[in-house]
Amino acid sequence: MTVVYPDAIPTLGNTKVKAVVAIADMLLPKLATEINAASSVDISCFLYPAGWSPTGSTAKGTKPLRLCNKSAQEQLNRTTYSLADLQYVYAPQGVAAAPANAAKTLLASGTSIYLVERLGLDSDDTPFVVGQLTRVHYVTLGDQIVGGDRTDENGEFMIMQAAVYRGAGPVDGTIAT
Repeated sequence: MTVVYPDAIPTLGNTKVKAVVAIADMLLPKLATEINAASSVDISCFLYPAGWSPTGSTAKGTKPLRLCNKSAQEQLNRTTYSLADLQYVYAPQGVAAAPANAAKTLLASGTSIYLVERLGLDSDDTPFVVGQLTRVHYVTLGDQIVGGDRTDENGEFMIMQAAVYRGAGPVDGTIAT
């Protein structure tokens, strides 16, 4: 028997997220007209790691006992996908059109938006290209709450913003032309 010990891909610097206004098919987001549309914003360098952590959990339940059962049986129930509050930087004195406020401007309260996530490739040096695998998160955004640790000499002003999935959760897809 052969034991396989695969190399792991580091998470640090290998997550890219782009906020996209419209996607026709989340299984096949289009590179030119959706992901790279003029209205789309790469928010990878705006987000803090704690402010981008899509997750999910599957509930478990216990089946009703039957007369013949000698022990209880568990079963899988519904899965709930969720996002922690988004946390991203902004420029408190900058105008809405300033590059440092691109995320703040696009991620307006009440907006429903597609967050296209690409994992496992360098987020700075590797652009989105046709054939790459994605996870598309279609979410509705809550209020933008200004924050920042004013006691931390390295602290930065940021926005915290709740996001909830529209639909069941993320959709795994492949970038199309």
